[in-house]
Amino acid sequence: MFSSYSARPVFFLFLLGLAACQSDHPTELPLGELAKLQGTWLLLPEASRADTLTYRRNTYRFRYRPGGRPGFRLGPAGRFVRYDVDSSGGLVAREGTWAETSTGRLLVHLPETEPAEPDYELELLAYKKGVLQLRRLTQRPTVEVIRTP
Repeated sequence: MFSSYSARPVFFLFLLGLAACQSDHPTELPLGELAKLQGTWLLLPEASRADTLTYRRNTYRFRYRPGGRPGFRLGPAGRFVRYDVDSSGGLVAREGTWAETSTGRLLVHLPETEPAEPDYELELLAYKKGVLQLRRLTQRPTVEVIRTP
């Protein structure tokens, strides 16, 4: 016979397991809170379309890709690192800064790529369940910065 007292510890352990699996990252991101995206994000080319780039946190179980995956890291105090695949198949880190603009976009500055590559903006299209979708804007970036995390 199955008593209600014997089911309580099992139910408690189940709830404890669910709590341990919960991420400390939000599932959806309200506008104006881009600092909550801090961490390393890696590109999912198989989920990216045209001008929409899709990323997941580096803790996601990715399929193996020779040479690694391009991506970026948003750090505290406006620190930004972009990871590009170089011609030999490895990753190259380019350091710079990021800030949130008054339009809720990420303004990225990479001093070592100038003048060939000026500052650019990333527009947040969607953030749901750990999947981040961005669009790199081609027009001149907005220069009004509201805050640096």
